[in-house]
Amino acid sequence: MAFAIDLNTQPSSEELHSFDTHIDMDDINICNSSSNSATETECTTEVIIHPTISDEEIPKVGMLFGTLEEARQFYYNYANKVGFEPHIRNTNFHKNGKTPINQSIQCNRDGYRTKKNPVTHRSNTVSSVHCKARIYVKLDTELEKWILSKVELTHTHRCDPSLSWMFKKNRELTMHVKDVIERNDQAGIRPSKTFQALADEAGGRSNLKFLEKDVRNYISGKLRINGDDTDAQEMLDYFTRMKEQNPNFFYDICLYSDNSLKHAFWADARSRAAYEYFGDVVSFDTTYKLNKYEMPVAAFVGVNHHGRSCLFGCALLGNEETESFEWLMQTFIKCMGKTPDGILTDQCGAMATAIRNVMPNTRYRLCIWHITRKIPHKLGKLSRYEEIKATMHGIIWESHSRESFESSWYDFIEEYTLHDNNWLNDIYHIRNIWVPVFLEHEFWAGMRSTQRSESMHSFFDKYLTCRSSLVQFVHQYDNCLADKEQQELECDAADNRGLIPCVSNSPIEKQFQYEYTNNIFRNVQAEFIKKCDCNLSPRAVKDNQYFYEVTQQKIIKGMSFYSEYEVVFCPISHQVRCNCFRFESYGILCCHVLSVLSQCRVDKVKSSYILSRWSKNVHRKHTHIRSSHDSRRSDESMNIFRGLCVDFYNVAQDFVHDKEEADILRSAFASAKVALTEHRAKHSESVCTSECSDGLNALRSPPHVVPRGRPSFKRLEADVDRKIKNGSKKRRASSKRTKEGAAVEGDKHLNKATERCITASKHPKDFAPIEEDCFTHNTFSCIPEHFHHAKNTQMDSLSSGGFTTLLNSFQNPSIHAHSYMNID
Repeated sequence: MAFAIDLNTQPSSEELHSFDTHIDMDDINICNSSSNSATETECTTEVIIHPTISDEEIPKVGMLFGTLEEARQFYYNYANKVGFEPHIRNTNFHKNGKTPINQSIQCNRDGYRTKKNPVTHRSNTVSSVHCKARIYVKLDTELEKWILSKVELTHTHRCDPSLSWMFKKNRELTMHVKDVIERNDQAGIRPSKTFQALADEAGGRSNLKFLEKDVRNYISGKLRINGDDTDAQEMLDYFTRMKEQNPNFFYDICLYSDNSLKHAFWADARSRAAYEYFGDVVSFDTTYKLNKYEMPVAAFVGVNHHGRSCLFGCALLGNEETESFEWLMQTFIKCMGKTPDGILTDQCGAMATAIRNVMPNTRYRLCIWHITRKIPHKLGKLSRYEEIKATMHGIIWESHSRESFESSWYDFIEEYTLHDNNWLNDIYHIRNIWVPVFLEHEFWAGMRSTQRSESMHSFFDKYLTCRSSLVQFVHQYDNCLADKEQQELECDAADNRGLIPCVSNSPIEKQFQYEYTNNIFRNVQAEFIKKCDCNLSPRAVKDNQYFYEVTQQKIIKGMSFYSEYEVVFCPISHQVRCNCFRFESYGILCCHVLSVLSQCRVDKVKSSYILSRWSKNVHRKHTHIRSSHDSRRSDESMNIFRGLCVDFYNVAQDFVHDKEEADILRSAFASAKVALTEHRAKHSESVCTSECSDGLNALRSPPHVVPRGRPSFKRLEADVDRKIKNGSKKRRASSKRTKEGAAVEGDKHLNKATERCITASKHPKDFAPIEEDCFTHNTFSCIPEHFHHAKNTQMDSLSSGGFTTLLNSFQNPSIHAHSYMNID
């Protein structure tokens, strides 16, 4: 079946409809199959030209063009209107190898499909149908122009002009679209939502000239995934730009011997200024990594005067060894100028060793959540697990003195016969760095776990993936800083707008209402409310000090409990102390102290009980410093485009209420476009080129880690947890291999004994005497006996290890866990 259309005449609409509705697709299939073998049978299906194409837009032999690019663009425009996708087939160059002399541009469905695999085994579509549509353009040396020497317009497949925009060459993202994509990606908006917003702006998806996958490809190819060779260098360029904007921006990097990135630490000027006021207690955690190099993220987190988390700095580490942590701690001290009073981390032996070596005077505390979460895993198989769990929680949280904890723990071990439990023995030996009663007498800003560090990680989960680059991470860290800055400014504004009403008539509450920020004052009010649950009774008077016993009623899981506390009050100096140590640990007077002060008719507390770090009346200089923001993260043309759009919006918003004014504005835009086009034509030869600075690729990126299978969880386990889990897997695998080996060995012994028995019965004279126990139960009992021996060996090795043993097996074996963890 063939259609021959005169290219010089435009067909009628009836002819177009006849061709569109009566074309036999079997002929195209025959054409496809015939092209597989050779050109024995050529498909002659000719496609009509769209009626909107004028005669001047149709390629003809002899057409002249000033440049090769003009000829190529002319054919591309023609292909767009006809409905096929062209591509450059080949280009021949002059003898010098640089100057092109001719070029062939063909339909992308040219060529043959080879029979490498049977058709039934192929799942991908085949585009090659031996299409002859093409043009040849060559350089005329006499005229110094490009001429069309050969033109073939017929196709062996159907062309649909309405689908031309879906071809890859015709899909284009404008600068406005790219700007919207970049901004939405920085804000964490999903690509599908971005595409829907662009479609609504254009009046529907049919009016867009790109697909949703183009949006995703632009994000993954241009924004999130940088080249491995330039990723680290771009991050260093970012640090340099931030340093130029504010000299107080700090960064430091550590390199491997091959000049590739090993560690990186940075902190902006606002974070360094905030550390002066809130750097007394720091939470530090590395159980998180989210980049394609699998570098652990180490963030230093503190608590500001509103009780919210604030960032002091961030680091990307090459590994979690003691040497790496020592470098990080030294760099952090160099950046901030002083060590923190207290630091809270997870159970990492290498980290503990580094803190002990670099910060010997800093209080060290383990995250209590990391320890208590192991209770089900370590004790879950015991028969009285629920009782053990409840008793253990009561000892940990309800002990009011070290002596009471020691006594309760001893009774707990005796009652449930847990003397041989290695895990309980290990955590008891390091009780002074995780049990609250051993630590609450020092200030910790209310922190007992690394939860604030975990909250920072949840922020990054919204924007980063396991394929994110280093530059993407530092930019999202900027967003995190901006988010924390905005939250702090909102809280400051709320404090200036008004006060939270008092819940009582106590003048002490009014005193705290005036001094403390609203968020902290809410916590103070909670203690005033708890006064209703407290009953106090005087116990003794000694050395001008009154001793009170305060009984507080608590409701836990619907059950009522009573806890007893001791409060000591001096009526002369107005000094007060409670053995719950809430003020010492959190900086807020507890309900027990408030009850005693109310009983003693104290109207005003001493200034020493009003901490300046919670005050809203302190002028802090970090509030006047803006967090770091890279204004040059996009290229220069995109920044100029954004600036022009702002100017256009500011002008347009003033002239949209009157149609005549809007028409004048459109006319001015059109005139400006014509003037700019003429200007570009005059200055087309002057091309500005930017040269790369020397040493652009001097800094190499870390090796890219290719994940296998399903991606791992974003949150990592602590070093000790990981070693314990790996050790358990190895023991189980070893036990399984031992069991299988014993079974195989037993089968061998059984087979040999059976063969020996059969042979002896057939030839009793020729066979040596058989041992008697070969035919007894001992022959078959050798298998379980051997297995039990192996199992006992494994259990002995298991009982000899534990938490402390694993800690001792880290990078520095000469330093034992008990020696660097016994911090009083």
